[in-house]
Amino acid sequence: MPNKRQERLLSILLEHEGWMTSRQLAKLLGVTDRTIRSDIDAINKAIDPAPVESNVRLGYRAVAADTMCLATGKAHSGDPALPGVGEIPQTPGARCIYMIQRMLFEIQWLNLLELQNQIYISDYSIQNDLKRIRKMIEPYPGLKLVKEKKCISLQGDERIKRKLYRDLLVAEVQDNFLNLDRLAYLYKNFDLIEVKDIFVKVLEEYDYSIHEALFSMLILHAGTSIERMSACHYVQMDDALAGLEGTIEYQISKTFFERVSRRLHIRVQEGEIGLFALVIMGRQASNYTSDHVKFNGRWLNSRKLVQGALDRLNEVFRVDFGKDEDLMAGLKMHFRGLVERTKNKVVLEDIFLEEIKEKYPLIFEMGVYVVAYLEEVLEMPVSEVESGFIALHLGAASERLNEANKYRVVMIFPYNQVFSEMCVKKVLDMFGDRMKIVENFHYFEEEKIRQAEPDLILTTFPIQHTLEIPTLSISLFVDSDTEAGILQMLNSLDKKKFRLEFSAHIGHLLRKEHYYQDLDLKTPEEVITCLCKSLEEAGVVDGEFRDIVRNREQMAPTSFANALAIPHAFRAFATKSTIAVAQLRNPVQWGAFEVRLVMLFAINKADQRMIKIFFDWVSDMISCPGLLAQLTSGCDYETFIERVME
Repeated sequence: MPNKRQERLLSILLEHEGWMTSRQLAKLLGVTDRTIRSDIDAINKAIDPAPVESNVRLGYRAVAADTMCLATGKAHSGDPALPGVGEIPQTPGARCIYMIQRMLFEIQWLNLLELQNQIYISDYSIQNDLKRIRKMIEPYPGLKLVKEKKCISLQGDERIKRKLYRDLLVAEVQDNFLNLDRLAYLYKNFDLIEVKDIFVKVLEEYDYSIHEALFSMLILHAGTSIERMSACHYVQMDDALAGLEGTIEYQISKTFFERVSRRLHIRVQEGEIGLFALVIMGRQASNYTSDHVKFNGRWLNSRKLVQGALDRLNEVFRVDFGKDEDLMAGLKMHFRGLVERTKNKVVLEDIFLEEIKEKYPLIFEMGVYVVAYLEEVLEMPVSEVESGFIALHLGAASERLNEANKYRVVMIFPYNQVFSEMCVKKVLDMFGDRMKIVENFHYFEEEKIRQAEPDLILTTFPIQHTLEIPTLSISLFVDSDTEAGILQMLNSLDKKKFRLEFSAHIGHLLRKEHYYQDLDLKTPEEVITCLCKSLEEAGVVDGEFRDIVRNREQMAPTSFANALAIPHAFRAFATKSTIAVAQLRNPVQWGAFEVRLVMLFAINKADQRMIKIFFDWVSDMISCPGLLAQLTSGCDYETFIERVME
């Protein structure tokens, strides 16, 4: 078993995700190059397969991301099988979500010693992660992390646990799950944006409207169909689809594919036209398709398959998709195709799998559970690739479910219909874009309030209760004091939600290889050059990025207060969203301010929402001089992460 120093060494390599020389490692650990070589040899002998790769010129790197996949069932030889799937989490934010997920869905008590061996991190890293988790769950009343000996458990009311998980999903999806630019990048053989433009033009000609929440799924389906047809793989329609040709959806589909065929020089068959027409119809497609599909001599009910899968998700993940008819229709269509592919041993091309695993581990986990359920029913293995496509349906449904993004409000007022209706209308006119009223009561009854699961209670008469739900007394006439009070309450809820959102994402952006402690530089130009060079060498940005950052600085310095600068380049996008950090040994004159901390923000195009999250956080820091002073004082990477999470 590796000793503490060797565990720390392996943890550094895992978090770095790239090559590090023995000299770099020796400096970090305060030992000699020879000790590093001895420790690497000891680690590789103790763990099978060997987790560290060596290169005479480049040094050492961890190979866990390639060979120690949880999906294999074992972290290394001799370890017990690990439940769940996905890559071993290698950043603080990813590890926190991983631990929360396991405590919510797999085991009540998580053994920390086993966890160390399973995800290859030191006890020091785990203790820091536990601090972060405690910060993440602070907004959830009654939810607490309990430690007994070497085990931890997430304890509290089941409703609050479900709310935490729903919020984690919201933070993961971020209204950006089906980003067309990201999807277009994944299709290598044609331009998906051009296909989208053709489809939009056809819809305009037929004066046909598509629900905004379903549009991306339609384009995704069209792209996948084109990808398969380009490889001469086609779907066949059965007799149950008779009568579809007379519908406007069929005509739209036919016109669309005729134009795509001419533009991309592919052959389209009737089956593809009919299938896409059904996808356009959405829930109405049930009128044209049979619920039954034959598989290995028995008839399966596709609607019951979908319901069983969604019940399994609700049972395991406590997320109820059962009322989403669009999801039901989409999965029903997908399951029919999946059954046929499984029967004929046809595997879809792996377009989205790795992207979804990396960006949306919680949604992907759901897709895996659905595939596991289908394997039980079909009594046959189902391709892992199906998990990714199912996850796309579930991710889109999560966005629709996140109408729950609006705060749930219960209003309590006395019997007076005229005044109560006026009160509700005025409140919604002012704040309907941020909240929805889920229940109106004329008296307070704790159990009914609890069942409504509100984020906020508004009442026109004073009440006292033991529920840990923010409560505000308002005027029945909704005067200016009422408006100010509701605004303050909603802003407070926003702040709590933001902290979870920020905690869930920031660990993925702040990476150790781009963190510089005690950097001795004299000018903003030198600092920018140093940080941009680090990102360029790692392949995060290209050479143009540095020039755009400089040009942005010439427009106006990006320094704030006497402490912080945040150089950036919004017109240039990174391959991976990253924040490079420099803690300066001596303050540098940056515009009108002396700066000690520099955070260079490089954003991936698909993650543009993170810009707002980051700048909201910066705004909070600047308004709290004490926190800013603590953050800008020199420290190592682990301490900096702890301070950021506070």
